[in-house]
Amino acid sequence: MSVNLCPPSEENNKRWDDFVAQNTNAGHCHLSGWQYVISKSYGHQPLYLWDENDGIINGILPLVSMQNLRFSRSFVSLPFLDDGGICANAQIVKEGLYKKALALADETQVASLDFRHRHASGLDLPAHGEKVTLVLKLLKDPDLLWKGFNAKLRNQIRKPQKSGLTASWHGLEGLKDFYDVFAINMQALGSPVHGLKFFAEILKTFKESAKIILVKKEGKTIGGGICLYFKDTVQIPWASSLKSHIKLCPNNLLYWETIRWASEAGYERFDFGRSSPGSGTYRFKTQWGAEVEPLHWGYYSKKGDHKGAMIHSDDARYNLVTQAWRKLPLPLTKLIGPIIRRRLSN
Repeated sequence: MSVNLCPPSEENNKRWDDFVAQNTNAGHCHLSGWQYVISKSYGHQPLYLWDENDGIINGILPLVSMQNLRFSRSFVSLPFLDDGGICANAQIVKEGLYKKALALADETQVASLDFRHRHASGLDLPAHGEKVTLVLKLLKDPDLLWKGFNAKLRNQIRKPQKSGLTASWHGLEGLKDFYDVFAINMQALGSPVHGLKFFAEILKTFKESAKIILVKKEGKTIGGGICLYFKDTVQIPWASSLKSHIKLCPNNLLYWETIRWASEAGYERFDFGRSSPGSGTYRFKTQWGAEVEPLHWGYYSKKGDHKGAMIHSDDARYNLVTQAWRKLPLPLTKLIGPIIRRRLSN
């Protein structure tokens, strides 16, 4: 067993991604391109570890070194995403990668490590947070899915269609329209917005596995989402609709058109993304028939507090500023939001 840093190069990236494609527990977030997305958009240092012997990769661990708002440094796998953590062919390889991450943290004076495993890792890591993701099993014929929806949901999908709303797919050219809606929504929530560059880098890096869906009313964009697709799964990690048009149910059209496309394209799962059990977004997702899958987020702290050194945007300390944030002018939130957002790992 030999665990080392994986130097970024075209050849190493291909070998890394080949392993990701073959490992059943690896997802889109494990692709090598995320190290470039995160470093280019926010300046964080990626530290990608792999276990390699005689040219054979046995396991990987993508890490990103980042500071929170109190300038405490942490390794996160992976920030800004629901997923991450160790993927390996054997438990002994997982343990070796984990020990290497701990040793690297000691060498670089990192205070904590945050692992976002989708599946149970078998490692002795205290649970961090109570998030779940909700996944809808797709059928090849979307009409069969439609028939399985209750009358209320079908009406909520028909309403935007009858109201003249349309959904369309876009590449990088649709980013500004999406971002304008996203920034307005983040301001209303009192949450610092991701930088435009973050989403641009996603679309540039993952040209074959990322695109934008926009919902429009009479030519005006009122909703949108960033869609990622890899292996058998489609997901929308970031989506927003204008509150002024929420009665027209743009979100329902957005998700239905994505689910319909995913089904027709042969994907097997639609991942609605993480939610807190019982929250409004949780209830919205479960009405589609999505099944709950727990997220196995684990946390290690040198201090042993196991509460999470990184400040998350659902942290009580962070929520103190949300009321003030809502009152800031929108252009100012776009300017300073990414400066703050880069230090929030969720």
